[in-house]
Amino acid sequence: MSEKLEFIKKLKSRLPQIEKESLYLKLLESTHENLLLEEACQNLEEGIVITDTRGNLFFINRKASNWLGDIRTAVKQPLWNQVQDPSFASFFKENLPNAGIRSVHDLKIFSPREMQLRVTILPCDKNEKKHLLVLLGDITSRTEQEFEAAMLSRMESLVRLAGGIAHEIGNPLNAITIHLELLKKRLAGLPDAKRRELADSLSDIQDETRRLDRIIRNFLKATRKPPLRFQLDDLNTVVADALAFLKPQLDAAKIQIKFQQDENLPVFLLDRERLYYAFMNLIKNALEAMPVGGALKVALTHKQHCAFVTVSDTGCGIEESDLARIFDIYYTTKQEGAGLGLMMVYDAIAEHGGKIEVVSKRNKGTTFKILLPIREPQLQLQHAQGDDRHV
Repeated sequence: MSEKLEFIKKLKSRLPQIEKESLYLKLLESTHENLLLEEACQNLEEGIVITDTRGNLFFINRKASNWLGDIRTAVKQPLWNQVQDPSFASFFKENLPNAGIRSVHDLKIFSPREMQLRVTILPCDKNEKKHLLVLLGDITSRTEQEFEAAMLSRMESLVRLAGGIAHEIGNPLNAITIHLELLKKRLAGLPDAKRRELADSLSDIQDETRRLDRIIRNFLKATRKPPLRFQLDDLNTVVADALAFLKPQLDAAKIQIKFQQDENLPVFLLDRERLYYAFMNLIKNALEAMPVGGALKVALTHKQHCAFVTVSDTGCGIEESDLARIFDIYYTTKQEGAGLGLMMVYDAIAEHGGKIEVVSKRNKGTTFKILLPIREPQLQLQHAQGDDRHV
């Protein structure tokens, strides 16, 4: 490309000696090359933007235009005035005029849709004018996969470690429980005043011992999950059953329930028990987040091969600093919590090949968004196995 540019620069002084036909053919050839190059750029899966340092746009391919919000070269405004996402517009306004060397940035944008982009800025000095080549790559799925892989790896390591500790704690805890019962019987022979004093202390120790035993049992129950049993079932009824079980507690807490089923949601392969307890945990979390009443909304929808469940409450919300850790094992902000409920929810959804996200605002409420793939049995394969003509 640089050789062609040098050739054109030298061409000016020789124009009178060049035949018009030859010049026309050369120009036509170059135009075809430019059109082919532009067509290739337009069909790339990456975004390409060319600007100058003032943000004036010279070229943008379809992918970049879609990601940034229908940008057009015909609009005579700096690029940052056309970008939909405010934070991305600020990024361009700050970095393009000062771009001196190649730089790479990972940015999250929310408009026109939420995605993670890798932005590479390449300064190009051509013909005494400085232009910037901006390359955009969608790394959303890569980022999510890395996060999920790290989360699962961390969970597996912690579960194995904590499982061993739980077994080691179990035996001494049983011995402590037995000796506490023996001590309680021996108090009968002491004077009343002394007996009452020791009985109160002994009762506190027994309560804490029982609480520790309950935590260990819950943990072992969570780590000793039976194998998944996928069967055709209705997700509407699974969620409805979990709501029905907790309805007396929700009513007592003056929590209004709005349940929106998806009547057109087909039955699909799922483990009813595993998902039932997952939704039980989410609803109990919402209940505990609204100690003075509120509203709970549970809605099911589906699109193509995905089912969606949202569980929203108007409770106390979750601190932003806690959001990234709520699915971690043993992480809890509750005084009496064991930190296993949301870990079990995350685990159940992941085992079904789904995803779970949480959005929360302090004193406004929390919404859990769950995606589950609609998996159907391989009917064609089963039919083939039962019909010799297809074998």
